[in-house]
Amino acid sequence: MIDLIDECSYEFQKLGYKKVKAKKYDIDLLSLHIYDEKQSRETGFDKGDYYIINAPILPYLDKECFDYVSQLLKKRLLFLLKKSKIDQSNTLLVGLGNPEIWADRLGVQVCNSQLFFDTKFKKICPNVQYQTGIETFDIVKALVDKLSITFVIVIDSLCTNSLSRLGCSLQLTTTGMTPGSAINHSNNKICKQTIGVPCFSIGVPFMIDAKSFGFDNQLLLAPKDIKENVENISYIISKALAEVLR
Repeated sequence: MIDLIDECSYEFQKLGYKKVKAKKYDIDLLSLHIYDEKQSRETGFDKGDYYIINAPILPYLDKECFDYVSQLLKKRLLFLLKKSKIDQSNTLLVGLGNPEIWADRLGVQVCNSQLFFDTKFKKICPNVQYQTGIETFDIVKALVDKLSITFVIVIDSLCTNSLSRLGCSLQLTTTGMTPGSAINHSNNKICKQTIGVPCFSIGVPFMIDAKSFGFDNQLLLAPKDIKENVENISYIISKALAEVLR
């Protein structure tokens, strides 16, 4: 399973691919758009908008840089919210992942951010299915129906094929997310088509499939300084969300 759309083998130009350079920190801003079923089948990605912020030296920088990246994410969030005419009156933030594993706790870390102290949106960290015995999709769908949720944002760690992208790439999409996709779990996807309301996703790769290095078994490798990486990225995402979802 490929989590980052720009790691698929499809010709990006056919997806309206655009790449611009940010003003600071050697950051690349990528946008791709899947408009029809044929492109969706060929890429393996659902129809929708995809934005990626690639910041290769992000793990080595400081709060000033993190604030700058957060503003880049905020700008793209605001654009997509306006473009999609999202009703934010009853928003649910879903932090996916296993809180006991740092490489998989980005969603939990974001949901628990103290930057959300004065925000009105709802939050949940449903944990992983083997811990709860309940599929994450069922929890989210039940909450959407019961609480009359109008908009969902899902946060999770992703898997990449490249060491250079670990903790360095943020992907924002309008297409939702499949829990456990990085380890090929065939869970139901959380998206507008399945839960009935618009669903954005934000993901960052903190794992790499060891098959990329020629191993036969599927192992997920993470950076040595994973805790600090996750905390920094969590701050970036939380700050953007806290300023957008009011």
